[in-house]
Amino acid sequence: MAGRQYQPKNVTARVYSIVNGVKEIQHVRLIRIKSRKYNLLIMEDYMPVLGEIDGDVTIQSEDEVFTLEGIYGFYMHQDNQFRLMLKEKREEI
Repeated sequence: MAGRQYQPKNVTARVYSIVNGVKEIQHVRLIRIKSRKYNLLIMEDYMPVLGEIDGDVTIQSEDEVFTLEGIYGFYMHQDNQFRLMLKEKREEI
């Protein structure tokens, strides 16, 4: 298919928090997750993934960099939709 140009996909991130409500970030270029046990970089068309985070998340869009440090919660990425559900306080086990 000669002459066909690449069109970037629209990745959207939503951060859910009881204290701050929902924050939606459009046109996300990358999501960097640094958890205690692993590091992960999510970009457009990344495979579906579900996980737990105990660490930091950086969401970089065309316009801003949104950083959360020292968080605990759960995330899901599917069909270029990233969702992060924050747990406000972590109970020590």
